[in-house]
Amino acid sequence: MRAKPLNTGKLRASVRGAIGTAVAVPLLFSAMPTMAQSQQDEMQDLRDQMQQMQQRMDEMQQPPQAANAGDDSSMVSKSPDGEGFMVGDTRVEINGYIKADAIYGFEDDNGVTLGPSDAIGTLDDKGTDHPGDQDVGMSVKQTRLKLSTNTPTAIGDVGGYIEMDFFGEGFAFGDTLSPRIRRAYLTVGNWLIGRDWTTFSDFNYGTTLNFWGPQGQIYERQAQIRYSMDAGENTTVDFALENPGGGTILAGEEADPDYRGVQDSNTENVIPDMVVRLKSSSGPFSFQAAAIGRYLTADIIDDTQKGDEDSVVGYGLDLGGSLALPTGTTLMLTGVYGEGIGSKYIFAPAGGADAYVTEDGDLEAIERYTFIGTISQELTDTLTTNVIYGKGFSEDPDDFVGSTGGRHDESSSATVNLLYTPVDPLTFGIEYNRVDYERISDEKAHAQNVQVSAIYNF
Repeated sequence: MRAKPLNTGKLRASVRGAIGTAVAVPLLFSAMPTMAQSQQDEMQDLRDQMQQMQQRMDEMQQPPQAANAGDDSSMVSKSPDGEGFMVGDTRVEINGYIKADAIYGFEDDNGVTLGPSDAIGTLDDKGTDHPGDQDVGMSVKQTRLKLSTNTPTAIGDVGGYIEMDFFGEGFAFGDTLSPRIRRAYLTVGNWLIGRDWTTFSDFNYGTTLNFWGPQGQIYERQAQIRYSMDAGENTTVDFALENPGGGTILAGEEADPDYRGVQDSNTENVIPDMVVRLKSSSGPFSFQAAAIGRYLTADIIDDTQKGDEDSVVGYGLDLGGSLALPTGTTLMLTGVYGEGIGSKYIFAPAGGADAYVTEDGDLEAIERYTFIGTISQELTDTLTTNVIYGKGFSEDPDDFVGSTGGRHDESSSATVNLLYTPVDPLTFGIEYNRVDYERISDEKAHAQNVQVSAIYNF
């Protein structure tokens, strides 16, 4: 049998493959540490980039810093109690309401105003009650804006308060809205300095939609310095010195040959009005008692037309309180008596002077007293009704040098309303008002209107 010849080509290929494998395997194993090191370097670079991106995102989420890195006074944040916001260490709160009113006046010679029309406006020159035509008015002038601040300091909290509406100087309806400052004061600890409701004020009466509120109320905002102190649980005592301006003097007719009058119908301001007030509450009952003292002076002109200064002390006492019953009924009552406080502190049609000149040429204070009663009833969680009656009386000075027949004798107001609050910040209401007025000469008049309002509190 003959043997097959040897295939040398295949042999040479096999030898070259074996040699290649023998060389490649050591080279591969020698390169593996280098490849692993490269992958580790790439992973580290990736981690570094991710950390840099996270750092940049954290910086973007931080609040803006002040231009000076050491000054954080311009940083704005939410206040701890959730009310208002913080500007540095100062707490700022902005609130108020938007109020739209529409009033239908049944009889009014002077056009509809925000509140019950003063009935004296329906009296003609002969003193006859002569109502005018019906009138309709719409306005948002009662819209109110309030700004308050409070800053902790080394001497205690220092605060500020500004309140404004859009009545301007007039109170009639119209398209012109003029902002005016109602109240503006600063507080330092227990001290209040600035313009606020008089410390003699008493708000123990129900809510009204009309701007004026009930007859006989204490209605005065003025500059003052007030100190408040705690006097027990839920009890405070206030002491105040207030602006004395605004008093008026009732004088005789210059045509009278025995004329006794004054050089100026306004009282002279010698010392501030002084007020002290006590307020306390216990459970459903709360009350207040206040007293005011005034010093009124004027230059009295005698029948020889010579002036001689005279003075008189005016004073006032106020008591008010409220009682909340389990039935959802709240009863409120306030009463005021005083001499020499009529034209400035007690609201009633035609005002009335604080003092008058007697036939003997002396200055005497005019007596006045008022009361306001309220029944407020919660009908449901969203409906409340108020019935409010106020009445004021003025003295008829029998020794006045002139005639008093045309002066205010008594006036009253009756208010009934229904308030609907479907959600907390929104209230709709309808209200009926009637005002009755009587002069000392027994001339009588009345006026009445209906008001509809929408109020958004913020």
